[in-house]
Amino acid sequence: MKGKIKSITIWLVILQLATFPLRTTMAISGTIGPNSNDQYGSNHRSDVIKILSILENKIGDHQLLQKAKGKLLTLGDRQTQLIAILSDRVAKEENTVGSDIAFLLMTVLITLL
Repeated sequence: MKGKIKSITIWLVILQLATFPLRTTMAISGTIGPNSNDQYGSNHRSDVIKILSILENKIGDHQLLQKAKGKLLTLGDRQTQLIAILSDRVAKEENTVGSDIAFLLMTVLITLL
């Protein structure tokens, strides 16, 4: 069973890399503040908050969370939405194999993108 999960995870990561090829991302200067009124800023901010809440529940290391937050702020809207969808799956299913795979994919995407 673990071998199947590992191979499925590897293929999902490969599929993700094929869909979103690695490229240099433009860093967003500063942080997204509460005064941002545009739709992009609002959606992006809510996605980042959603992702960070899941990461806080799963990871206790404050320094690692700060690095993840910095990385999330540099990602594009599509990439952040994808990770937010995975975080919804983690929140909904909590302690299942599906949520563990979704969390693994979240961390891989944050690391690689």
